[in-house]
Amino acid sequence: MDSIGMPRWLRVVLVAGVVILLAGSAAFAYRWYSRPTALTIAVGSSDGEAARIISAIAGRLVSTKAPVRLSVVDTSSALEAANAFSSGKADLAVVRGDVGDLSQAQAVIVVAHAVALLIAPPGSSTTEITDLKRSVVGVIGGETNQKIVQVLTDEYDLGRAGVTFKDIAPPDARRALESRQVRAVLVVVPLVEKYLSLVRGLFNQNAKTAPVLIPIESAGAIAEKERAYESFDVPKGTLRGSPQSAFSGAGSK
Repeated sequence: MDSIGMPRWLRVVLVAGVVILLAGSAAFAYRWYSRPTALTIAVGSSDGEAARIISAIAGRLVSTKAPVRLSVVDTSSALEAANAFSSGKADLAVVRGDVGDLSQAQAVIVVAHAVALLIAPPGSSTTEITDLKRSVVGVIGGETNQKIVQVLTDEYDLGRAGVTFKDIAPPDARRALESRQVRAVLVVVPLVEKYLSLVRGLFNQNAKTAPVLIPIESAGAIAEKERAYESFDVPKGTLRGSPQSAFSGAGSK
């Protein structure tokens, strides 16, 4: 019996218990602080391509045991993804830089560049934006492209020129062009064959004809005023036409 009246064997048991407790606490703390950071990311696109890309990235992070995990929130559109981000329902979002309220956003990585194209049917006499006076322009993806429509309207004073913009669904675009319900269409797409083939499919054309790209001559001025956009020259032959000025805006927030 020692000076505090505690048997030696009991002291050994107590010390062993304390050591086990400390070791367990350390292991728990290590697992807590080393566990991956989980982030939700909102994505949305008409063809689901954005969700597929981000899901593949999320899977790769898991397989490589990266310190970050992504939980994908698939929304109905880029605008809904932007709204999810701005309302705090998502930590990240894959959106265009001109869609939704992104005043508190900061770009992390650019996933793709999308280009705004004004296109008239093959053989059209509409070769300049001023030729659109008192006509209707069909907007594919109208809700998502509201900002671009407003920018073009303000830059070229299209309201005074009597130009109106009408939202049209992709399946209805060709019929609207052929029936002359619209004189031209506004589309925003990446310049890759998957999307360009869809754009070409909106028009009745052959090997000798091609849709008319209407140049956005003020693209540079627009880009200087609107940080979401950049001035860009569409490469020759994109729609089997000559290079035309355009502007682009894309990003991942």
